[in-house]
Amino acid sequence: QIFAQKLRFKSDNGENFDEWKERKLSEFLTEHKLKSTGNEEVYSVSVHKGLVNQIEHLGRAFSAPDTSKYNLVKPGDIVYTKSPTGDFPLGIIKQSRVDKNVIVSPLYGVFTPETYDLGYILNDYFESNVNTHNYLHPIVQKGAKNTMNITNKTFLSKSLLVPTDKNEQHKIAECLMKFNESIRLIEIQKDQVEDFKHGLLQQMFV
Repeated sequence: QIFAQKLRFKSDNGENFDEWKERKLSEFLTEHKLKSTGNEEVYSVSVHKGLVNQIEHLGRAFSAPDTSKYNLVKPGDIVYTKSPTGDFPLGIIKQSRVDKNVIVSPLYGVFTPETYDLGYILNDYFESNVNTHNYLHPIVQKGAKNTMNITNKTFLSKSLLVPTDKNEQHKIAECLMKFNESIRLIEIQKDQVEDFKHGLLQQMFV
């Protein structure tokens, strides 16, 4: 509803915000090219969890012994993995929701959004594998062994329809945050019910 603009927010005084505009990603994402300082933890990028500690997520570190060339990711940065994952054969695009600097593979593209809110909106837009495919398919060339041939400059070259008013961006991001938090709480409750059910079954058959 939000991305189709069927649901639009109004300003605090009840006025309509400006119309969304087609903007190239290069107009609101900047590649900062910062590298590891040697003090950051190595993170992976997950379809469902976003940026996650590599050891906690995968059980062990898969990073090279020397991580000096690994890309630094600041809180709020956008990361493009350039590698096939599940329903995302052209890679996944995620915002770092981690509250500290971390590092990721040097193969990944890392970009700072114009505002944290716009980065949040972009992350949730690319939660859809259809949206991700439609954006990436015209600009990605797949090489041998499923490698992605796409430069960071090319990644930023296409346009998306995005809200330009920072107040509207903030209202949309707040709405998405509340929605995501509701989903998270439902998932926690579901896990608790499953644990309770498992405990009851164990007691019944002991």
